[in-house]
Amino acid sequence: MDTTPFIKYKNIHVIPTFHSRIEFAKLVNKAFFQVSPDLIAVELPNNVREEVVESIKRLPFLSLLGYADSLNPRKLNFIPIDPGDSIIEGVKISIEHDIPVDFIDLSVKDYAPPSLKLPDDYSINKIGLSTFYDKIVDNYNEEYITRKKELRNTVNLDDYFEDHKDLEKKHDFAEKDVLREKYMASHLKRMMPLYNRILLIVGMVHWENIKYYLENPEEIEDVEIDLIPHKHVQIYNVKSSDARFLLRELPYYTYRWLKFKEKHLYNILDKVGSVDEINEIVNSYDKIENLRSILLKSKREYEEEFKEFIDLHKSKTLFQYSRNLALTEHRLLPHLFHLIVSAKNIVDDDYGWKVYEKATKYPYDDDSNEYETMKLSVEGGIDPSGKHIKLRRHHPYSYGNEKDDVPLRKRPDEEYLGQWRDEWEDKNWETVSYPPEDILEEDYFAFIRKKAKKNLKNQRIKIEEFKSSLMDGIAIKETIRNWAFKKKIFVRNEQQLQGKIDTLIVIFDEDDGEIEKYPYKFSWWAEHDRESNLALYSTYPGDYLIGPGISHVEIGGMLSIYPPHTMKEIFRSYMDYEFYDTKTKAERLLKAGILYSKERYIVYLAAKPPRKYFFSLAGVKNRELIHIPLDNFNKESLNTIKHIHILAGKDKRKIAHKYIFLNE
Repeated sequence: MDTTPFIKYKNIHVIPTFHSRIEFAKLVNKAFFQVSPDLIAVELPNNVREEVVESIKRLPFLSLLGYADSLNPRKLNFIPIDPGDSIIEGVKISIEHDIPVDFIDLSVKDYAPPSLKLPDDYSINKIGLSTFYDKIVDNYNEEYITRKKELRNTVNLDDYFEDHKDLEKKHDFAEKDVLREKYMASHLKRMMPLYNRILLIVGMVHWENIKYYLENPEEIEDVEIDLIPHKHVQIYNVKSSDARFLLRELPYYTYRWLKFKEKHLYNILDKVGSVDEINEIVNSYDKIENLRSILLKSKREYEEEFKEFIDLHKSKTLFQYSRNLALTEHRLLPHLFHLIVSAKNIVDDDYGWKVYEKATKYPYDDDSNEYETMKLSVEGGIDPSGKHIKLRRHHPYSYGNEKDDVPLRKRPDEEYLGQWRDEWEDKNWETVSYPPEDILEEDYFAFIRKKAKKNLKNQRIKIEEFKSSLMDGIAIKETIRNWAFKKKIFVRNEQQLQGKIDTLIVIFDEDDGEIEKYPYKFSWWAEHDRESNLALYSTYPGDYLIGPGISHVEIGGMLSIYPPHTMKEIFRSYMDYEFYDTKTKAERLLKAGILYSKERYIVYLAAKPPRKYFFSLAGVKNRELIHIPLDNFNKESLNTIKHIHILAGKDKRKIAHKYIFLNE
């Protein structure tokens, strides 16, 4: 593989680039240290030079450079000052190392090129820039390339500026592209005799035509490079929360790129002696590692917040799923949409939000108010006066089907800081449940009771030799097993259950450690006859608010009695005398179930069985205690009853659907 980070033409070292891609910013660093250029030339118009330099000096804070045409000021083009962009990287290096920089592009009005879909630039790491560029050139849109070749010798800048005075006169995208390439080639032609080594950073679609004009200098002899610039240029600050609308890479990639440069590339010449060592250091920044970091850091935050463990099998499936989604769109690495879909489908929406927040996090915010802030969104920008502006990108590149819509249900934000807390504190003495969630819980309780009853029935099946009655049917397996030797038929004898199940105890965590994880203990009585009475211990309501007066709680253990009937508040201190023989909250729930049960069978769903004492106690009360291991149930389905929501007042039931997302 050719690892040369540039394409050489005479004394010009060219990096044909995709805009706003870190892989090309890496090439700029490699080329700079390898070439030691006397001049860096970049594809930016000279009329925005001062503002671009000013914006780069305020990095890592993000800027949006808006510039309007002097004849048609209603049209606004913009240049994102993207820390991961190769051109911005080139200008930044020139500032840091005091190297002359030349802005060689022609600023044209209403430049809104059609999108050119390009391959995943990560492949440069495997095939090198030269091979990558050759493949790109061979596969450009044939109609687009043919059109530009036809215009090479026909368009000229004088005609364009004459037409420029007429607002109704339009030039198509290809014409403007050729004009820009002609202008850039003329600029380079004048610079080449003055400098020994020029590093040129230019869009990949432009280099072929620029090279054509450099090889045919007679075509650009009359090009005037001292042109009247546009009048309106302004720097807008962009908040970190809007970073994903400005940056073309994941904001987390860009953040890690800035941290990487700060750690490894600052004063690198004082630390490293050879170009090979420098290349090795630059190559150590790998987006795959950052992608892995997004998923794993999100995993840790999810596990810490929701107390749900994402096992190794799920993690492996998550990586494979996101990879396969990327391959369906002919990409090497997944983009944001792929990551979120994978996280949502393999785990749940909450993990999907963790991935989204981690991937789009850009931590640098300028709160100085020195620059006006442009609010960005999918639709465009909103300037400080509140006017909506349709933003046109300065470049035509698209890197795949990068959907802007996040495929996750979005909770509304707080109207003001602390709104959710205020509404919780206002009515936290009047807590109620969320009825749609109650229905799911009761359905799951019914499912557990039904499964327990089925297990009981299976335990009471006897296999007998057929004599005079088929009883409850032929035992097929037993008959086949014995037919070859005994030539006998066996039948099933199912004994009927004498009793029902009304009491269910579910213990997720006995919480018997030194630190109490589930300190809140309370009872809930049924609001109607289709609900069960509940007693449970959990995390504190109000610790984790997801909406105005809406709290998420995690259950450690619960008691459900259905149909509901009279039950005391078992966790009250005045009830301690009745539960003197219990050691933990889980045992307290179990004894309460034995005391208040009206049916014969009591289901105890937990990781391990209770003490033998409680089996004896149940026998004294003419009850039968049935232990079912927690592993017999799907972990995800158990979350239906493990994670619930508590509302501060019945009025919150009207808005709770906006904040509570149920997996129905």
